[in-house]
Amino acid sequence: MSVYLKRNFLLTYLAQFISWFGSKLLMISYVAFIFKETSNATSSALVFAIDWGTNLVVGLFVTQWIDNKNAKYLIVWLNVAAACVTLVFLGFTDPSWYAAAIVIIFFRGLLNSAVNAARIKALVQLFSKEETDLYSPVFSSSQPVAVGLSGAVGIVILNYTSFAGVIVINSLTFLVAAVLMMFTRPNEERLRESIAQGNPGESKLAGIKRAFSIIANKEQIASAVFYIILAVTTFQATYELLISVIPEVWFGWGPSGTAMFFLIESIAAVVGLFGYQYFNRRGHFTDVNHRKVALTIILGASVMYAALPATQNSLVVCAAFFTVVVMLGTALWTHQFKMMIAKSPEEKIASVVGAQTAMGYSLMGVFALIFSLGLNGLGPSPTVWINVACGGLLVLGWEYVARRIKEKERRLAATTDGAPLERTTVS
Repeated sequence: MSVYLKRNFLLTYLAQFISWFGSKLLMISYVAFIFKETSNATSSALVFAIDWGTNLVVGLFVTQWIDNKNAKYLIVWLNVAAACVTLVFLGFTDPSWYAAAIVIIFFRGLLNSAVNAARIKALVQLFSKEETDLYSPVFSSSQPVAVGLSGAVGIVILNYTSFAGVIVINSLTFLVAAVLMMFTRPNEERLRESIAQGNPGESKLAGIKRAFSIIANKEQIASAVFYIILAVTTFQATYELLISVIPEVWFGWGPSGTAMFFLIESIAAVVGLFGYQYFNRRGHFTDVNHRKVALTIILGASVMYAALPATQNSLVVCAAFFTVVVMLGTALWTHQFKMMIAKSPEEKIASVVGAQTAMGYSLMGVFALIFSLGLNGLGPSPTVWINVACGGLLVLGWEYVARRIKEKERRLAATTDGAPLERTTVS
């Protein structure tokens, strides 16, 4: 555990977790506040859609700029700006100011998304290559942990404080994150390399094309991106909707049950993360077996997810099955995030992750919408089964595509090296 107590990692991880927690706490609380005041589910859903949409904008257009900057100071100033914009929210909390609040959420979301993208660049600029490889799996965990914890808190916090209080809390979390980042110390060699290797004169369109080209032409990066998106769509986006329904529908618990499941999600994500790291640091996950690892995790998570409807007569069993789903989903995301960071060019790392984030958040919205329609029309059980089946079909389709990309890579390498072409089996 001592490796996780090193100055740069501890400060960066805490800053990331704190700002994530505050940000998601505000979003969840505002959604609950608006729904309570207006009883309009569409207005509530639009808040999440706008917040997710900012990741698309930042992922495609802002990350290229971030790739050429000093991540430490960029994170500091972006957090300060986000804190200021968040405080503006105080003047528009009344539901009659909903349209203005949406505009504030959009600009605040842009800043928050830019902060998260800059942290990816910080993974390169603050650490040695060995440390980047070690810390990248853990780094990614702060999001699901913070989301789960903020969900648990956000469900009940408005019973104890006003929404204005939540706004102040979120603003303070941004400022605390900025202060923590001030005490980090960049790895000067990698900082110079990551900026010097960039291409500041590259156009936005060319930068976007290059990021997607890197993903499309490298099988390991492409597979990592696909499985990260699978983890946040087929699993996270849908089970977070599910746990907002089943506590009431299956067990009659209402908001307290939902808060409990969000708390379980947070704890399970931590267990999944450190369980993965335990085996990862002992060399069990390599470039050779990464595909088998991913498929095994997906199979286990899918079986447990599909079995959830059978547990609706027992809260304890349901919570246990849900815990396993979250643990495996977190392990899948963590493993693939590590692969994406390790295989992406350092000078374009924010752009590559930004492209993945743009696709991931866009599809999260699509999956969440379709899943919610299924919950309303078919009920929880059939919707879960259809979701798992569709996930399985997506995996089968992707494995075929991945083999084609791998074959293309092999042929290109053989042509470049002048080596004879031999058909190989992809592990």
